[in-house]
Amino acid sequence: MITLQSIWFYLLANVFFLQCLPAQSGQYYIVKPHDLSALLGSNVTIPCVIQPPHGDVQWTKDGLALGYDRSLAAFPSWKIVGSESDGQFNFFIDGLKLEDEGLFACEVSPFMDYPALKEVANLRVLVKPSRVQINDRPTDSSKIQPVSIRYDEPTYQVNCKVDGAKPAAQIKWLNESGHEFYGTSRTYQQGRLYSTISTLHLQPSLTLHKKKFTCDVRHETLTNGDKLRTAFEVEVTAPPSSPVISGYTSGQRLLNGTQLQLSCVARGGYPLSRVIWYRLLPSTNPEGGPIEEKLIDNSFNVNSDYTENNYTFIVTPQDNNSTLKCDVINSYLYTLGKQMNNRITMQVNFGPSEVFMHDNTPNSTTTIVDGTTRQFVCNSTTSNPRPLLLWKLDNQILTPDVPPKDEVGLYGGTRVQIVKTMGIDTRLKEHHGKQLICEGKNPETGHTVQDRTFLNIIYDANDIEIHGFQNNQIVKAGETVSIECLLRGGNPVGRVDWYKGERFLRSEYKTDAKYALAKIEFEALPSDDNVTLTCKGQVHDFKEKSASIKLRVFFLPLDVTILDNQRLNALTVGDKPEFTCKTTHSNPQSQLRVYRQGNDGRHYLDTTDEMNIKENGGFINSVKFQLPSVDITYHGNFLTCESSIDINGEIITKHASYVINVNHKPHFNDYDPFADVKENQSFNLTLEAIGYPMPVTYTWYHPSGRALVTGQAYTVQQGHLSIRSITKTDLGVYRCQATNTIGTTETNFTLNVLYAPVVTKTIGFSSFDAVTPGATVTLKCQIEANPINLSNIRWFKNSVPIIQNGIRFERQFVLNEASLIIRSVRKEDAGQYTCEIENPFGQNQANVPLVVKYPPEITRDPKYSKAATDSDRFLTAELHCGISALPKPTVQWYKVKDSVILTVANMEYANIFSLQGPDELPLISKYRTVINDLPSTSTPQTLFTYDSVLFIANVTKEDHGTYRCKADNQLGTDIAYVQLTGLTRPDTPTDLQARNVTHNSILLQWQPGFDGGAPQQFQIRYRLQANDRYHYEDIPPRATAVAVKNLEIGTTYLFAVRSNNSYHLSPWTDEFSITTSRDVPQSIYPFIPQTRFSLTVILVVCALGILLLLFNIILIAIFVKRRRKKSDNDSTTGTNETEANTVEIFQPPPIFTDDNSGYPFNTYQRYDEEDVKRPFVTHATTGTKTLRLSPQNQNSGEKRILQPQSPLWRNNEPDDDVSYVDSIRQLQHSIIDDSYAAVKKGRFSPYDNLRINSPHHSNDIITYRSFKENRQNNNNNNNNNNSDHSDYLRGQLV
Repeated sequence: MITLQSIWFYLLANVFFLQCLPAQSGQYYIVKPHDLSALLGSNVTIPCVIQPPHGDVQWTKDGLALGYDRSLAAFPSWKIVGSESDGQFNFFIDGLKLEDEGLFACEVSPFMDYPALKEVANLRVLVKPSRVQINDRPTDSSKIQPVSIRYDEPTYQVNCKVDGAKPAAQIKWLNESGHEFYGTSRTYQQGRLYSTISTLHLQPSLTLHKKKFTCDVRHETLTNGDKLRTAFEVEVTAPPSSPVISGYTSGQRLLNGTQLQLSCVARGGYPLSRVIWYRLLPSTNPEGGPIEEKLIDNSFNVNSDYTENNYTFIVTPQDNNSTLKCDVINSYLYTLGKQMNNRITMQVNFGPSEVFMHDNTPNSTTTIVDGTTRQFVCNSTTSNPRPLLLWKLDNQILTPDVPPKDEVGLYGGTRVQIVKTMGIDTRLKEHHGKQLICEGKNPETGHTVQDRTFLNIIYDANDIEIHGFQNNQIVKAGETVSIECLLRGGNPVGRVDWYKGERFLRSEYKTDAKYALAKIEFEALPSDDNVTLTCKGQVHDFKEKSASIKLRVFFLPLDVTILDNQRLNALTVGDKPEFTCKTTHSNPQSQLRVYRQGNDGRHYLDTTDEMNIKENGGFINSVKFQLPSVDITYHGNFLTCESSIDINGEIITKHASYVINVNHKPHFNDYDPFADVKENQSFNLTLEAIGYPMPVTYTWYHPSGRALVTGQAYTVQQGHLSIRSITKTDLGVYRCQATNTIGTTETNFTLNVLYAPVVTKTIGFSSFDAVTPGATVTLKCQIEANPINLSNIRWFKNSVPIIQNGIRFERQFVLNEASLIIRSVRKEDAGQYTCEIENPFGQNQANVPLVVKYPPEITRDPKYSKAATDSDRFLTAELHCGISALPKPTVQWYKVKDSVILTVANMEYANIFSLQGPDELPLISKYRTVINDLPSTSTPQTLFTYDSVLFIANVTKEDHGTYRCKADNQLGTDIAYVQLTGLTRPDTPTDLQARNVTHNSILLQWQPGFDGGAPQQFQIRYRLQANDRYHYEDIPPRATAVAVKNLEIGTTYLFAVRSNNSYHLSPWTDEFSITTSRDVPQSIYPFIPQTRFSLTVILVVCALGILLLLFNIILIAIFVKRRRKKSDNDSTTGTNETEANTVEIFQPPPIFTDDNSGYPFNTYQRYDEEDVKRPFVTHATTGTKTLRLSPQNQNSGEKRILQPQSPLWRNNEPDDDVSYVDSIRQLQHSIIDDSYAAVKKGRFSPYDNLRINSPHHSNDIITYRSFKENRQNNNNNNNNNNSDHSDYLRGQLV
């Protein structure tokens, strides 16, 4: 709202603004250019702002016009910046350069009647000084440089130089306290830059020592925080005193190998001096030259007022007569080119380092033949003073042949030579093994060295001897002769050889330092009798020595033979044969004896007649003998002729033995005629029969009488029988026959096969011959076993042992059959009976069934006592009656209200849509019963259960109520009641319990209650015992157990469970308390150390994850956008409907079957919540399609109501609808997936009504839930129909 005050305020503001305008008229500068100074390389802006309107504007540089273009293309680093409309023509320089310095003018051309404008600005380029130096030396501003000044100089100048500045820099000299000193300065230009030099004059004195001065640079580019300066410190220098050497005195004689420390000290001077040791080396030029200096130590130590260098070394012969020099120098001496030094010359006692014999290596051996001579020469190395040389023989001093000879040695020393000849005055044999020593000694130091050689003197042996055998000693033939020959003395040890007659014998040779020994061993032969053995030995080239003995040999005959001995191989019982035993030569004559050795090992002597014959210096003997009358006991005996001689009281013998064979038929050796063998084991038996002549053949016979031959089961090889795997049929007596040319003998063997029990046959009672209660039954088991003891048989029922009480249970045994007698059989006696028997070789059992008849028993489970189905919704109810009976019962259903039996005989008949064939629609009743056999979990089946189902089609409220199920068989009757109601809430679950408890989880399980007529799903809740806050979990469908995880260890929780269906929720169960375990199981996995990642890796991974997430979000957004666009196109293309609630339904009407073997297909199913929330998108094309009907139906004009969930048709003549049904059948295969309907721009509830649109049934109404459930059932029933898939129904939400 505009008020008077606001208008007044506006007028005053305008007046004030007009008063504030400048009085100047025309064009003028708002901001003028002005002088600037800027650092080299910086960005500079020269301001120029003009009040618009104005004339053309341009800049000039030193009078040069730059043009009106603001970009100034000819000058890349220059440009005009600012808003031209606001009059801003600021001159901008990017990266100021030296050549940019000058006068810049902002010029404005005349405008209208106003004159031109021009304003000049001077731009100065400043350059910061780049460096500062003291005396032209590179400096570090953070360090203080030293400046040396001699104390005796008249004056000293220090220069400080600053380069690269613009304008020229100024220099100030300051001391440590900040006092300023005067210095002379001069400036000179280098190009565009300037350098400044300032000189500070100092008067040298000791008071200046360690004083610090600073060269401070002043420049307009330098601020307080950015200073350029350098400093120096004055060092006043002075000479040191002369160096002093200690550690050695002139004339002192040093000992080779000792350690010597020389100290050189220089005192005073500034700075303190450096002390260095040198060795003076004589010139290597033979004609002379300057002495060379070699640096040997520069490791000096600086103390408070002196410098010291301690040189430590080991004295060597090279140090004899050598000179060491100590040099001293400091800054003062260096500037004058002078130095100070001191020196010493050393005397050293050394050597000799060694003595050596000519043509000799240390500790070698020299060989000399006894009776000859040998000369030795020994020299020493250089020594100071002259060494003493002498000869020793094992520490005995020897006199040299001539006086020692002296020569000049190295390092100012002397070498000596001595000579000695061995073998002149004594025999060399006495010197064998001794050491000849040449010894040298320094008389001053006592140092001693030696060279030595071992003397090896060659000399002859003393004598030769034979040991171990005497001349003409007697040995027996075949005996080993061992003889040794010993050669004593001699060097080297001599060689010994043996000869038998003139023939050389190989010998075992052994030597020692004092002798040589040759040993021979050989077997004495009869031909060695009276042979001479000779031993010969020799040392080096000395004369050979020898010794000899003679050998005597006694021997048995070479051969002893019974003449015509082949007759012994085939004697006949009763014979008395005669034989002769004869020998070959022997020495001396042998004695003969004949005897027989029986099979028992005893010797039997036979009468003999002897005859002696001597031939060729030896003796040959023979003897005749006769055997007694031969019998069977002679077979296998040995007949022996023995020859013997006496050698020095020892009797030695030789004999010939022959086997006596007597012809006879075979007979078997002793054996065990019985054997017990386990079944499936192998068995081997060997029988031996002795007979003569050989061979003996064997024949085996099985207990069944058949001859055994080698095959898969048996191996027969002469007297050996092998059975690979013993079976029961191998039991019995086996026969074996042995035969040769004389006759046959037979023997028997019994084989007993042991095997585990086997139940071969059982007799019981199955469901086909079930027993009537009260009868007496006998269960039987036939058994085979070896051994068998029927008293070991045990009976079990369902794996529980049966105790025999003699009243109802009794055991009987007849032969190999065991029986269990049960009297007054009851229902609870039914079950699986087992007979079990064992022996030492195994165990076996067999099952014997017993099934007992019993009257019907109806299950009283709550889930069978209730049923629920909505009324007036064209649904079918299912009532279940669980029955157990044998034999199978007959079942009748009654409605309690009117006691009507619901059977086919008196049921109401109604039209039920059921497709049996392609051209018929039979009628079935409103009620249908089915009895189904339920599978059994026990073996044998003793309980026979059935499920009788009553189906009530098209349930109405009148159908609700109590129904009675009656089951009958020949043994009795049972009745149960089932309550049918409308859809209701489920019953509370029961039997909630914990099946498994760990430290952090609990496995819960419960029994579901009545589902209230719809599929139910469960929910659990739990809380801590000390907390009222609940946690809830929804359980997956059909699950009656859940594992609750992530619980706290050792904590008590309270659990409860409830059920819900599409109607309502059941009450919670009572809370169930359970405590988690306190024991944490040890991990079965090995410890894996945690990997540590760097922060860089973590950041990179996080960045990649974020990029991937953004990429997925973009893809999803594109996909959703395309789907929405496609959905909008589908909802507006190919249809003429204008209503937003139009639905296209791909669903045929329901199909019933009259097959009583299964359930009908229109059983109620719950509509899941996710189906309610799901938008219904059509799967097929969106174009409008109509239902094709036959001409008969199109012209009839009849109005029919198609209610897909109802099994009842309003028209009682279904035959008229055959073509319509045929069309409906085609629709059942147009459903390809789970898309049931297409809803355009909206969602709806399963309980919303749909009006079906078709040419003949425009007002048909159906709920979507009923339509969906019927679709699922009918789609399963018509998978084999090959009809056209192009038709579908159309409907609207009402």
